[in-house]
Amino acid sequence: MFRYLLLIKTEREWKFFKVIYKEHRNEMFYRAYKILKNKADAEDIVHESFLALIEHLEELMESEPHKTWHYIMKTVRNRSYNLIKKRKRLVENELEENFQDIFEKSMETIIEESEQESFITELLRNLKPSYREVLFMQYYYEMSVKEIAEHLGKTQDNIRHISARARKKLKAMLEEKGILKKEE
Repeated sequence: MFRYLLLIKTEREWKFFKVIYKEHRNEMFYRAYKILKNKADAEDIVHESFLALIEHLEELMESEPHKTWHYIMKTVRNRSYNLIKKRKRLVENELEENFQDIFEKSMETIIEESEQESFITELLRNLKPSYREVLFMQYYYEMSVKEIAEHLGKTQDNIRHISARARKKLKAMLEEKGILKKEE
């Protein structure tokens, strides 16, 4: 409360504000919490509302008590809903940016990526199961040779040999399909 009192100019306003603060701060918090369902946000809104009320103390001092109460509650309510709207806009903007990234890809690129994925899947299906398993663990799950060896109950050297043979077989398949040029 001391911070608020530093912003107030006259002793009359200071006394009036102390009364408002003591009488309404709990109601203000309850109203904000009921709307926002978050304690920290409700506390922030109450603080912002008190700062706004300080700017209108003279007017509030001249009005009737029930009008003052309504003005205070309206301030809290409006600030709470404005916070919700602001956050909703931020979320919508973030979603819009993500969707733009997706839709910026041309249909040709999407089809091309899909075809590549199907092609790679087909290549992997043509490998021996032990080769396929090691390559998946290495490249898809990003496991180390040591982790793969522990998982499969084999030695690290054995895993390195399986991986090398699997890559060699894939390379031969790609050369056979004309995707890679054969080394001479």
